[in-house]
Amino acid sequence: MKYRKGFTLAELVLSIFIFSFIATSMATIFSTANRHMFQNYRRNIIKTNVLLSMRSIQSRLSVATRVDLPLPNTAGQFLAFAINVDQGLPPSYQGCYPITTAAPASWHYYCISGTSLYYHTGAIGNSGNPCGGPAPAVWNPGTGYNVPSCAAGTLLMESVVPTLPGGNLFSRRPSDGINAADAVRVALRSVWSASGRGFGANQRDVDSSLDSVVRFNSSKRY
Repeated sequence: MKYRKGFTLAELVLSIFIFSFIATSMATIFSTANRHMFQNYRRNIIKTNVLLSMRSIQSRLSVATRVDLPLPNTAGQFLAFAINVDQGLPPSYQGCYPITTAAPASWHYYCISGTSLYYHTGAIGNSGNPCGGPAPAVWNPGTGYNVPSCAAGTLLMESVVPTLPGGNLFSRRPSDGINAADAVRVALRSVWSASGRGFGANQRDVDSSLDSVVRFNSSKRY
């Protein structure tokens, strides 16, 4: 018989225990890192969507010359305005366009469908003389916002949670801090619910919001 070196039963059990401990630790570390990675990813996506939505509204609304929704002293989930279109009261040219021929006239519409915010826009064709002309083109806001379906627009953000009283996103009410006729309050909030998406307690909710008051062009009478 030849003598061969080997492991004792105690050494084999100890090595299996150490290997199992290391494997369990590595699996736990990977799971935790993976969970935090996706948590940070979701948080960054939601914050970015809210920020880009607010910037989209601010950049366009700040140069608007006419706001049709919400009406003065009201609030709502829809924001409708036009750029380079008059909003003067009679006997002026109400709805004439373009105010200045150096820039095109356009309409812009933000709306909620379900829990998502969508954006629509379009050009207003110049079919007559500009404002001040003998026969100016007149744009009818009742039919000018060509939005057959809110959800058919450009998706800006999801999981929208209205925060203004009455479940609104846009307001021109004094009770919401708006005392100027040429200002609109915009309150955007997006909440990703872990439990609502079927995730366990190891995932946290993501809540991001922005609130801003935007002044628009008040060169015309309102």
